[in-house]
Amino acid sequence: MIRLYSDLAQGMGGSGRYKATRNAWRHSVDKFLIVGVDTVAGANLALSLAEKYHVTTWHPEEKFDVVNCDALDPTDSPCAAIENAAPDWVIYCGPESRSSWDPTTKGLINETIVENAGEWANASTKANVRFLMISSDSLFTGPWMFHDEQSLGHCQSVEAVTIRAAEEAVRLASPHALIMRTNAYGWSADPSRNGWIENLLAEVEMRRVVEQDSIRHATPILITDLTAIIERACLENLSGTYHVAGAERVSPLNFTQRLSDLFELPWLAIKKETTLTEVPQDFASGECSLQTKEIRKALCVAMPLLSEGLQRLHEQSVNGYRDKLVGNRNYKAISRVA
Repeated sequence: MIRLYSDLAQGMGGSGRYKATRNAWRHSVDKFLIVGVDTVAGANLALSLAEKYHVTTWHPEEKFDVVNCDALDPTDSPCAAIENAAPDWVIYCGPESRSSWDPTTKGLINETIVENAGEWANASTKANVRFLMISSDSLFTGPWMFHDEQSLGHCQSVEAVTIRAAEEAVRLASPHALIMRTNAYGWSADPSRNGWIENLLAEVEMRRVVEQDSIRHATPILITDLTAIIERACLENLSGTYHVAGAERVSPLNFTQRLSDLFELPWLAIKKETTLTEVPQDFASGECSLQTKEIRKALCVAMPLLSEGLQRLHEQSVNGYRDKLVGNRNYKAISRVA
C-alpha cells in the first residue's frame, strides 16, 4: 500500500516559477470528470475513483464502458461536457499522459495536444472547476538524474517541446491548475487491442527473450498507485507543478525482467552494449527519472517501490480488476452500475 502519513503534518508544495499552493483544510470533492478515458491513465483513474466518487468520462470518438462511470456524448464540446458533468475536478489525460516507454506514445504527440489541453483548461476555468493535467517525464534528459520540477535538463525533441507547450497552455488558461509529471503504467481498457504492458508480456511469453533498452532510465509508477496520490492532492486542493513517480530508477530492460519474473515467464536477456559519446536527445531516450521531494512534502506521502507496484499489477490480473476495466466501446447511453 502507498504509505500515507498523518493528515496533520505540514508541507509546502512547489517552488520557483510555478509556485504551488495547498489549503490548510480538506477540499470537498464529490465528482470527477475524466477526459481521455481511452488512455491507461484515464481508464484506470476512472475505475478506481468511481469506487468512492461520482465519475463521468469523455472521449472524442467513442464511449468507453468503465464500470460505475457515466460516459458523456463524444460530440460534447469541453464546455458542454463540463456543464453536463458538473464536476469538482476535471482530470485531463491526453496523449502526454501515456507512458514515455510505450512505443506508440511518440506518434501521438503533435501540435493538437497543445490546443486540446488549453481548451479543456480554459473551459474548466470558465466553469470555476479545478483542473488537473497528467503530463510526462519525457520532458527531461541527462546527464542529470532525478530531475526536480525546475530541472534544466530539458529534452529538445519535437515531442518534448510540444508537451512543454501544452503545459504552458494549461497554465495560461488555468493559473491554479495542478500539473503532475509522471511515467504511469498499467492495464489497458481498450478491448480491441493490447496496451504496452500486455504487449511486453506477450512478447516475452512468445519469444522467451527480453530485448529492451538498458540506456534509458525512468521512475515508473503503477497508475492505481498514482490514483491514490491524485485523490489526496485533489482533497488537499493542490495547485502547481509536481513530479509523481515510483521510488526506484530502472531501465526498460530491468523493468521487463522484473515484470516477467513476477508473471513466472522464463526469459533470456539480450543486452546491446552501448558506449554513450553524447547525451541522448531523442524523445524519452535518456535520463527521465524524477525527483519527488515536493509532492512528498506537500502530502506527507511516500512513493511506492517498483516491487510493490508490480505485485499489485499482478494481483489485478487475477482478482477481477481487469474484467471491470476492459468493457465495450459503443455510442449507446451507458447506465451507471449500482
